Amino acid sequence: MVNNMKINDIKKKEVKKNNIIKNNALSGLLVIIFVLFGTLITNKNEIMKANIYSKIYNDSLSFSKVKKLYNKHIGAVIPFENIIKEKEVFNESLKYNEVSNYDEGVKLNLDSNYSIPLLSDGIVIFIGNKNNLNKTVIIEDENGVDHYYGNLDTINVKLYDYVSKNDLLGTAKNNTLYLLFSKDGKYLDYKEFLK
Repeated sequence: MVNNMKINDIKKKEVKKNNIIKNNALSGLLVIIFVLFGTLITNKNEIMKANIYSKIYNDSLSFSKVKKLYNKHIGAVIPFENIIKEKEVFNESLKYNEVSNYDEGVKLNLDSNYSIPLLSDGIVIFIGNKNNLNKTVIIEDENGVDHYYGNLDTINVKLYDYVSKNDLLGTAKNNTLYLLFSKDGKYLDYKEFLK
């Protein structure tokens, strides 16, 4: 009886493993077909080719949107992404003591050694020094808005990481965080994002 139970468990695991392999193979095949179909269309139709080149070379591509669509319709690139990926347990909303205007954004005074949470999902597109913002991380969200986090002391993300809202960003230098929001080269009102 015990052996039959073990055999059934093994068979269930085999079926589950085969289903995962089939789904991943199907997803990969769909991507290849989509790319080949797109290539054929652009080579045969000059108007379509001009439109695609214009979009690619003249417009900004939001990688956050592409990833969201890809995951929604095809699935994660790595099927076990959530199992493999180790993540710190951190889920907190942004808290600050004082707000004041700074440059095109806002300056927030934080508690000592405060761990800064992210305000939205997105992709890390810049890590480095920016004028007036010092050590800065820029995250592009799914709506194409760039979130600038400036005056950082420690940074817990890497370039091109996909990050989630309330994930740990790092800490601020001298308990002061600079935030700035922009889209298509225009600065946005910070009050929309600090609700």
